[in-house]
Amino acid sequence: MTDPIADSLTVALKEWAVVQRALLEGHQLILLRKGGLIEETGDFDLRARRCVLFPTYLHETERLGDIQPCFASWLREEEEGKPAHAEARLECALTVTDIVRVDDRARLKRLSPTHIWNDQFIDGRYEWEPYKPVFALIVRAYRLAEPVVVPVRQEYGGCRSWIDLAEPISTAGATPAIADDFFARRRELTLKVLQDDGPAAR
Repeated sequence: MTDPIADSLTVALKEWAVVQRALLEGHQLILLRKGGLIEETGDFDLRARRCVLFPTYLHETERLGDIQPCFASWLREEEEGKPAHAEARLECALTVTDIVRVDDRARLKRLSPTHIWNDQFIDGRYEWEPYKPVFALIVRAYRLAEPVVVPVRQEYGGCRSWIDLAEPISTAGATPAIADDFFARRRELTLKVLQDDGPAAR
């Protein structure tokens, strides 16, 4: 668990900038995704277990109603510090350690001290296209040694989760947001809350 990321990465996963902040601050271990197998059909597909996070800001200020009030300042700070319109600042690499289908939304709500979303956001995930399952990805976040500013190319746009970056991003010197032993304990506790009777998907 000490060196799970490659020397460089060319795949990026889109996520709110404020969620990236929560991951890098060590507050949060999970990401939520809706759907199933193939993203081209509108469902989520785990294309890579190791990736860079691509922070997004579209309608970020509207998401104030989707996060717990104590994290409102994080959202404002991320909005104020976002790079120029045609640039993205990459700061985080991820390893997905576990994938758990969460059919009971109450499990995610019990984890509210360990993520930034409020009950309204969680309910919305389940009520939008309710026939599609909700998955929690347990991730280990790494802060890149230096932020990498990249141009936002036309092919990075649109409602897609994954981006193939034009240039590889080096992870040399990246440091984990959470120490090994602390991450292992938190991962174990998170799985206990999230899992159904069977084991988590690996």
